[in-house]
Amino acid sequence: MPENCLLGPLQVSGISNSGHGPKVGALAALIYLRPGRSADTLCTAMDPVNPWSTRTLQSRLSEIRSRFGTDADGQPYLPRPKTGYAFRTGIRSDWDHFQKLATRGLAAGPETGIPDLEKALGLVRGKPFEGQDYPWADSIQQEVISRVTDIAHTLAAWLSEGDTPDMDAARHAVLRGLDVDETSEVLYRDWMRIEWATGNTTGVRKAISRLQQITRTYDISLEPLTEQVIDLVLSEEPKHAAAK
Repeated sequence: MPENCLLGPLQVSGISNSGHGPKVGALAALIYLRPGRSADTLCTAMDPVNPWSTRTLQSRLSEIRSRFGTDADGQPYLPRPKTGYAFRTGIRSDWDHFQKLATRGLAAGPETGIPDLEKALGLVRGKPFEGQDYPWADSIQQEVISRVTDIAHTLAAWLSEGDTPDMDAARHAVLRGLDVDETSEVLYRDWMRIEWATGNTTGVRKAISRLQQITRTYDISLEPLTEQVIDLVLSEEPKHAAAK
Protein backbone atom coordinates (compact mmCIF):
# COMPACT_ATOMS: atom_id res chain seq x y z
CA MET A 1 0.00 0.00 0.00
CA PRO A 2 1.46 3.40 -0.99
CA GLU A 3 2.77 5.55 1.85
CA ASN A 4 3.88 9.17 2.23
CA CYS A 5 6.58 9.62 4.86
CA LEU A 6 6.57 13.24 6.00
CA LEU A 7 8.24 13.06 9.42
CA GLY A 8 11.69 13.85 8.06
CA PRO A 9 12.99 14.22 4.51
CA LEU A 10 10.08 13.49 2.19
CA GLN A 11 9.90 9.84 1.12
CA VAL A 12 7.12 8.36 -1.00
CA SER A 13 6.93 4.60 -1.48
CA GLY A 14 7.83 3.42 -4.95
CA ILE A 15 9.31 6.78 -5.99
CA SER A 16 13.09 7.17 -6.09
CA ASN A 17 15.09 10.22 -5.09
CA SER A 18 16.87 10.41 -8.45
CA GLY A 19 15.89 12.10 -11.71
CA HIS A 20 12.37 13.49 -11.55
CA GLY A 21 11.67 11.38 -8.46
CA PRO A 22 11.81 14.22 -5.88
CA LYS A 23 9.35 16.33 -7.87
CA VAL A 24 7.04 13.37 -8.42
CA GLY A 25 7.16 12.55 -4.72
CA ALA A 26 6.46 16.18 -3.81
CA LEU A 27 3.47 16.23 -6.14
CA ALA A 28 2.13 13.03 -4.58
CA ALA A 29 2.51 14.55 -1.10
CA LEU A 30 0.78 17.74 -2.22
CA ILE A 31 -2.21 15.85 -3.62
CA TYR A 32 -2.38 13.72 -0.47
CA LEU A 33 -2.21 16.66 1.92
CA ARG A 34 -4.21 19.12 -0.17
CA PRO A 35 -6.79 17.02 -2.05
CA GLY A 36 -9.22 18.50 -4.54
CA ARG A 37 -6.82 20.94 -6.21
CA SER A 38 -7.22 21.74 -9.90
CA ALA A 39 -4.50 21.19 -12.50
CA ASP A 40 -3.72 24.92 -12.65
CA THR A 41 -3.43 25.11 -8.87
CA LEU A 42 -1.06 22.14 -8.79
CA CYS A 43 1.11 23.61 -11.54
CA THR A 44 1.48 26.88 -9.64
CA ALA A 45 1.98 25.22 -6.25
CA MET A 46 4.81 23.07 -7.55
CA ASP A 47 6.71 26.11 -8.83
CA PRO A 48 5.24 29.52 -8.01
CA VAL A 49 7.98 31.34 -9.97
CA ASN A 50 7.82 29.21 -13.10
CA PRO A 51 4.59 27.17 -12.96
CA TRP A 52 4.63 23.76 -14.55
CA SER A 53 3.06 23.33 -17.94
CA THR A 54 0.01 21.09 -18.22
CA ARG A 55 2.13 18.63 -20.16
CA THR A 56 4.70 18.42 -17.35
CA LEU A 57 1.98 17.96 -14.76
CA GLN A 58 0.32 15.16 -16.71
CA SER A 59 3.67 13.41 -17.14
CA ARG A 60 4.28 13.52 -13.37
CA LEU A 61 0.73 12.37 -12.63
CA SER A 62 1.17 9.42 -14.98
CA GLU A 63 4.30 8.41 -13.10
CA ILE A 64 2.44 8.55 -9.79
CA ARG A 65 -0.32 6.32 -11.19
CA SER A 66 2.29 3.90 -12.49
CA ARG A 67 4.16 3.74 -9.17
CA PHE A 68 1.11 3.58 -6.90
CA GLY A 69 -0.87 1.12 -9.01
CA THR A 70 -4.37 0.03 -8.06
CA ASP A 71 -6.26 -0.80 -4.89
CA ALA A 72 -7.86 -4.12 -3.94
CA ASP A 73 -10.78 -3.36 -6.25
CA GLY A 74 -8.51 -2.75 -9.20
CA GLN A 75 -9.10 1.00 -9.18
CA PRO A 76 -6.14 3.36 -9.55
CA TYR A 77 -5.15 5.07 -6.32
CA LEU A 78 -5.02 8.32 -8.28
CA PRO A 79 -8.17 8.41 -10.44
CA ARG A 80 -8.89 10.82 -13.27
CA PRO A 81 -10.38 13.90 -11.62
CA LYS A 82 -13.94 15.13 -11.82
CA THR A 83 -13.46 18.35 -9.86
CA GLY A 84 -9.93 18.08 -8.50
CA TYR A 85 -7.08 15.63 -7.95
CA ALA A 86 -7.35 13.35 -4.92
CA PHE A 87 -6.27 9.85 -3.95
CA ARG A 88 -8.67 7.09 -3.14
CA THR A 89 -8.78 5.90 0.45
CA GLY A 90 -6.00 3.52 1.38
CA ILE A 91 -3.00 5.80 0.96
CA ARG A 92 -1.07 5.89 4.24
CA SER A 93 1.28 8.37 5.87
CA ASP A 94 3.52 8.33 8.90
CA TRP A 95 1.95 11.66 9.92
CA ASP A 96 -1.51 10.09 10.15
CA HIS A 97 -0.06 7.19 12.13
CA PHE A 98 1.71 9.64 14.45
CA GLN A 99 -1.51 11.54 15.11
CA LYS A 100 -3.48 8.39 15.90
CA LEU A 101 -0.85 7.16 18.36
CA ALA A 102 -0.51 10.60 19.94
CA THR A 103 -4.25 11.06 20.35
CA ARG A 104 -4.66 7.62 21.87
CA GLY A 105 -1.70 8.06 24.20
CA LEU A 106 -2.81 11.47 25.45
CA ALA A 107 -6.33 10.18 26.08
CA ALA A 108 -4.96 7.25 28.10
CA GLY A 109 -2.83 9.48 30.33
CA PRO A 110 0.52 8.79 32.01
CA GLU A 111 -0.53 5.47 33.54
CA THR A 112 -0.95 3.63 30.22
CA GLY A 113 -0.37 6.17 27.45
CA ILE A 114 3.42 6.38 27.50
CA PRO A 115 4.04 3.47 25.07
CA ASP A 116 1.85 5.08 22.40
CA LEU A 117 3.62 8.42 22.74
CA GLU A 118 6.99 6.67 22.51
CA LYS A 119 5.85 4.86 19.37
CA ALA A 120 4.67 8.16 17.90
CA LEU A 121 8.04 9.82 18.51
CA GLY A 122 9.75 6.74 17.13
CA LEU A 123 8.23 7.55 13.73
CA VAL A 124 10.02 10.90 13.61
CA ARG A 125 13.13 10.88 11.41
CA GLY A 126 13.85 14.60 11.57
CA LYS A 127 12.35 17.92 10.59
CA PRO A 128 9.37 17.48 8.24
CA PHE A 129 10.28 18.01 4.58
CA GLU A 130 13.89 18.52 5.66
CA GLY A 131 16.25 19.42 2.83
CA GLN A 132 13.56 20.75 0.48
CA ASP A 133 11.61 23.98 0.23
CA TYR A 134 7.97 23.43 -0.66
CA PRO A 135 6.02 26.72 -0.34
CA TRP A 136 2.73 24.85 -0.24
CA ALA A 137 3.96 22.83 2.75
CA ASP A 138 4.83 25.71 5.10
CA SER A 139 1.65 25.54 7.19
CA ILE A 140 1.73 21.74 7.29
CA GLN A 141 5.37 21.79 8.36
CA GLN A 142 4.60 24.15 11.23
CA GLU A 143 1.63 22.02 12.31
CA VAL A 144 3.79 18.88 12.37
CA ILE A 145 6.62 20.60 14.24
CA SER A 146 4.23 21.98 16.86
CA ARG A 147 2.57 18.61 17.37
CA VAL A 148 5.85 16.72 17.65
CA THR A 149 7.32 19.15 20.19
CA ASP A 150 4.11 19.02 22.24
CA ILE A 151 4.23 15.23 22.35
CA ALA A 152 7.96 15.23 23.20
CA HIS A 153 7.31 17.68 26.05
CA THR A 154 4.36 15.70 27.42
CA LEU A 155 6.23 12.41 27.20
CA ALA A 156 9.27 13.87 28.95
CA ALA A 157 7.06 15.21 31.74
CA TRP A 158 5.28 11.89 32.23
CA LEU A 159 8.54 9.95 32.24
CA SER A 160 10.11 12.35 34.75
CA GLU A 161 7.28 12.11 37.26
CA GLY A 162 5.80 9.38 39.43
CA ASP A 163 7.38 6.87 41.79
CA THR A 164 9.69 5.33 39.16
CA PRO A 165 10.85 8.10 36.81
CA ASP A 166 12.86 7.12 33.74
CA MET A 167 15.15 10.06 33.16
CA ASP A 168 17.08 8.41 30.34
CA ALA A 169 13.87 7.89 28.37
CA ALA A 170 12.74 11.43 29.24
CA ARG A 171 16.01 12.84 27.93
CA HIS A 172 15.64 10.79 24.74
CA ALA A 173 12.16 12.23 24.17
CA VAL A 174 13.44 15.78 24.60
CA LEU A 175 16.36 15.30 22.23
CA ARG A 176 14.10 13.69 19.63
CA GLY A 177 11.87 16.75 19.85
CA LEU A 178 14.83 19.10 19.48
CA ASP A 179 15.83 17.27 16.30
CA VAL A 180 12.58 18.62 14.86
CA ASP A 181 12.62 22.09 16.42
CA GLU A 182 16.01 23.18 17.72
CA THR A 183 14.53 26.48 18.96
CA SER A 184 11.87 25.00 21.26
CA GLU A 185 12.47 26.62 24.65
CA VAL A 186 10.01 24.36 26.45
CA LEU A 187 12.14 21.37 25.44
CA TYR A 188 15.34 23.07 26.59
CA ARG A 189 13.67 23.74 29.94
CA ASP A 190 12.72 20.07 30.12
CA TRP A 191 16.28 19.06 29.25
CA MET A 192 17.84 21.31 31.89
CA ARG A 193 15.42 20.08 34.58
CA ILE A 194 16.15 16.45 33.70
CA GLU A 195 19.92 16.92 33.96
CA TRP A 196 19.50 18.99 37.14
CA ALA A 197 17.25 16.36 38.76
CA THR A 198 19.83 13.64 38.08
CA GLY A 199 22.71 15.73 39.39
CA ASN A 200 24.35 15.80 35.98
CA THR A 201 26.17 19.14 36.07
CA THR A 202 27.88 18.47 32.75
CA GLY A 203 24.52 17.77 31.15
CA VAL A 204 23.05 20.97 32.58
CA ARG A 205 25.85 23.06 31.13
CA LYS A 206 25.62 21.26 27.79
CA ALA A 207 21.89 22.05 27.53
CA ILE A 208 22.48 25.71 28.45
CA SER A 209 25.39 26.00 26.02
CA ARG A 210 23.36 24.58 23.16
CA LEU A 211 20.47 26.91 23.96
CA GLN A 212 22.75 29.93 24.05
CA GLN A 213 24.22 28.95 20.70
CA ILE A 214 20.72 28.75 19.23
CA THR A 215 19.80 32.19 20.56
CA ARG A 216 22.90 33.65 18.91
CA THR A 217 22.29 31.84 15.64
CA TYR A 218 18.69 32.99 15.34
CA ASP A 219 19.11 36.27 17.22
CA ILE A 220 16.28 35.56 19.64
CA SER A 221 15.70 36.50 23.28
CA LEU A 222 14.95 33.92 25.92
CA GLU A 223 11.54 33.74 27.54
CA PRO A 224 11.47 34.84 31.22
CA LEU A 225 10.56 31.31 32.32
CA THR A 226 13.62 29.92 30.54
CA GLU A 227 15.83 32.47 32.29
CA GLN A 228 14.32 31.38 35.61
CA VAL A 229 15.05 27.72 34.92
CA ILE A 230 18.65 28.55 34.00
CA ASP A 231 19.07 30.46 37.25
CA LEU A 232 17.56 27.54 39.18
CA VAL A 233 19.74 24.80 37.71
CA LEU A 234 22.89 26.87 38.10
CA SER A 235 22.28 28.08 41.65
CA GLU A 236 20.62 25.18 43.45
CA GLU A 237 21.31 21.51 43.96
CA PRO A 238 18.48 19.09 43.17
CA LYS A 239 16.76 17.66 46.21
CA HIS A 240 18.12 14.16 45.76
CA ALA A 241 21.66 15.49 45.34
CA ALA A 242 21.43 17.69 48.43
CA ALA A 243 20.26 14.72 50.48
CA LYS A 244 23.31 12.63 49.67
